[in-house]
Amino acid sequence: MEKKTKTIKHKQPAWVTISQLGIIIAILVSAEIAVYGEYVNRIFLASPSQIVNELVYMLQQNTLLPNLNITLQEAIVGYGLSALTGIVIGVLFVTFPKLEALLSPFFSAIMAVPKTAIMPLLVVWFGIGFKSKVLMVFLFCMFTIMFNTISGAKQTRVEHLKVARVFKATRTQTVFKVMLPSALPSIFTGLRVTAATAITGVIFSEMTAAKGGAGYLLNEAQAVLNTPELYLVVIIVTLISVLFVSIVNLVEHIMCRNWRNV
Repeated sequence: MEKKTKTIKHKQPAWVTISQLGIIIAILVSAEIAVYGEYVNRIFLASPSQIVNELVYMLQQNTLLPNLNITLQEAIVGYGLSALTGIVIGVLFVTFPKLEALLSPFFSAIMAVPKTAIMPLLVVWFGIGFKSKVLMVFLFCMFTIMFNTISGAKQTRVEHLKVARVFKATRTQTVFKVMLPSALPSIFTGLRVTAATAITGVIFSEMTAAKGGAGYLLNEAQAVLNTPELYLVVIIVTLISVLFVSIVNLVEHIMCRNWRNV
């Protein structure tokens, strides 16, 4: 008789979930009491009801969704380009070690340049529109993905490489069928980290110079001391970051599961 191995999934105990919800409710209630009881100045803290009212108002005025759409477009395009470029360059460096030895120091130097110092140049070169924001996200994310790809590929088990040599696999076959699949966990670690970093890059660039976007809303709210709008935008941006990371986790689960089943 064949024994079927089952993966044991550890479910979170009910008391943990209830406790977490209780903590969230306690924080919300405390904030509401603190603001309306005037224990905290309304300039420093917004109550949950104020944030909800601000959300309704911005939806009615059609100022929230168009600006979020701008931020999402910039983040998705910049992140997609950085992921594609980082993985491709990483694969090229692993395939051609001499190319890595030649160019890797230059990539490391560019990665080390503070992004805050580059943003004014990007504005001068590309303006305050879409291109400069996409390029900023690209600079925030690409190098992490590239170096994670290289690191993961170089950690391929020696036994797998020996098997590839025994079957006389070409360099390309070795890279794409042995090294790259072995590097998937490392690649997805880079993708997961940069998923949140992409949003950070967009917000930073929009707050520096922009005609729209979530960062633009933050600047606008700060200028008039609209605390509920500040909290609302921060909460929404945080949720978007969590969503990005969750999508990467889902893709990683699907790809790694399919690879294990091959």
